[in-house]
Amino acid sequence: HASLELAAQAASEGASYVAFGRFFNSVTKPGAPAANIELLEQARAQVKLPIAVIGGITLDNAAPLVAHGADLLAVIHGLFGADSAQKVTRRARAFNALFAS
Repeated sequence: HASLELAAQAASEGASYVAFGRFFNSVTKPGAPAANIELLEQARAQVKLPIAVIGGITLDNAAPLVAHGADLLAVIHGLFGADSAQKVTRRARAFNALFAS
């Protein structure tokens, strides 16, 4: 999840997207290798596929990932950790809005 080489290999083998992460501390995968904004920028410059990012993503930290090249946000706790369906819906719309600006 933090390897440009694996992303390039996946692209050459016909992948439809690549993923990097964990970008932040993650409830779901706390021991996963760390990725950073610099890696995301390098991937954006080198890989001509949609880029998904994962790991500890919340509304408080997602915008820089989008600004630096993420096409997709893989969010679990940051979305479904809400305590009501209405809050999940609001969060989903807020995540979606990050791509509209």
